[in-house]
Amino acid sequence: DHKSKDEVSKLVHAKTNGATPLIMACRNGHYDVVKYVVDVCKADIEQVGSVTFDGETIEGAPPLWCAAAAGHLPIVEYLVEKGTDVNKTTLTNSTPLRAACFDGHYDIVKFLVAHNADIEIANRHGHTCLMISCYKGHKDISQYLLELGA
Repeated sequence: DHKSKDEVSKLVHAKTNGATPLIMACRNGHYDVVKYVVDVCKADIEQVGSVTFDGETIEGAPPLWCAAAAGHLPIVEYLVEKGTDVNKTTLTNSTPLRAACFDGHYDIVKFLVAHNADIEIANRHGHTCLMISCYKGHKDISQYLLELGA
């Protein structure tokens, strides 16, 4: 019924401490929950929220960014399959690819690049994916990005 659909939509898009259910499920690797809130509850895969990593709150993080930063490849694959924008940034202009480079998730880096992630987008400090992977000591990712012409 129409009223219950409206209630579900309100719940799925409600924010607690700046995060929606989809943002939290992506951050914490709950694949089945991600699928449910997207497929059944019709959550917007481009919604943004606040999420915390290592004590730092990231504002305006899209679901793909959360999954990429946390290293959850199956969720990254699912969201890309659903048509999410692979280059959608946080408020600090960090892309999902940059988040994966920062945390050393090479499998996610390769997947995102294969799905048209832009390796040259810099964050608000001017740091590119190559710069951040070098800074963090992720040799495999740095070599891969250099092979791509970064």
